[in-house]
Amino acid sequence: MSEGATSPALEPGPPPLPDNDDLHREIFLRLPPLPSSLPRASLVCKRWRRLLSDPAFLRRFRAHHRAPPLLGFFADEDGDIEFVPTLRRPDRIPRERFSLPRRDGGDFLSFLGCRHGLALLIDRARLEAVVWNPVTGSRRRVPFPPGFDQGRNVYRGAVLSSSGDGHVHGDCRLIPFKLVLVHHADLRGAIVSACLYESESGTWGNVSSMAIPHFSRLHQPGVLVGNQVYWMLLGTSDILEFDLSAQRLSVIQKPQDAHVKSKSGLQALRTEDNKLGLATISELGIQLWGRETNLDGVGRWVPLKTVELDKLRSISPSMRIQPSTILGFDEDNNAFFICTNIGLYMIQLESLQFTRLFDGDMFTAYYPYTSFYTAGFLGVHRFVGLVFLLILELVVEMIELKC
Repeated sequence: MSEGATSPALEPGPPPLPDNDDLHREIFLRLPPLPSSLPRASLVCKRWRRLLSDPAFLRRFRAHHRAPPLLGFFADEDGDIEFVPTLRRPDRIPRERFSLPRRDGGDFLSFLGCRHGLALLIDRARLEAVVWNPVTGSRRRVPFPPGFDQGRNVYRGAVLSSSGDGHVHGDCRLIPFKLVLVHHADLRGAIVSACLYESESGTWGNVSSMAIPHFSRLHQPGVLVGNQVYWMLLGTSDILEFDLSAQRLSVIQKPQDAHVKSKSGLQALRTEDNKLGLATISELGIQLWGRETNLDGVGRWVPLKTVELDKLRSISPSMRIQPSTILGFDEDNNAFFICTNIGLYMIQLESLQFTRLFDGDMFTAYYPYTSFYTAGFLGVHRFVGLVFLLILELVVEMIELKC
């Protein structure tokens, strides 16, 4: 061996990976945003549990993944609401965990919709709106604005986060929110009124009212697009708009060329470029429309794409779409739901990918519920309970595999 040469046995190896919290956090950020991901990882050691339950990390985790996962639906069966989970074990949320709050007399509250991890209910007996976080169980009651108890009352509404990112912050029990309450009454004509409440100020804004045809009724749930909330007007197939900034109601007519076989074969939605869209189902297929506005502020509908029925039938030759049942829209994942004779399907707008969610068509409306169901939401006692359920799920899976 020449002088100055280094023995191979003494050559330095690769430097060890840094053993620090920052590296662990970067790895944990890439875990899938499913209910079991963080609790499972936190079982490894106390150090991981400390990092994963840190509120600052949980905010980064949600910001990294952006769109929260679809945990399930609040499904409406002729006014009876129950939570229907869609994820598989071990991420499946037990339906009992999201049972609707009850009023003092024991009856369930009426369900109006959900968004940004929050749900909106109303207590008709006390004339109050109730904003509820199903994950934390926290809720807040808001008395109706003046005049919303007149005539034959039909209530619709929408709730949304006041934060700019549009997500529920897991380290807060109930985030700042806005709610829109819509009151439809027959008082010598069909009058619809809407009013905006902001939790940060604790006040209602100005009431906006307008006349609509007698035979019209508002279809839930509403759809949030930008700074506007939209509801379908069944009977005319037009769209009711409430502008959150101007606090003003208006009506947008449906496309003249829309071939709609059924009065409820329509769904307002948000397009890829964050504009108002519309899906219509007919014997020709599913037609998607987009709303454009010219320099003069005049809006018009333009066709975007068509999904032919043959493409749907290629999934199952026996599939038949029921034209009267577009059952909802998932704003976070940009997908809408259709009812067929073989089950409920989710259609993703950009990819036109079809996902079968579950069998049956016993429900009349579906309210998709999305949220980051992470350990930091739960507190110590609920976290321990979730860990116990995860262990139980693993045991059940092992038994099923052996069988």
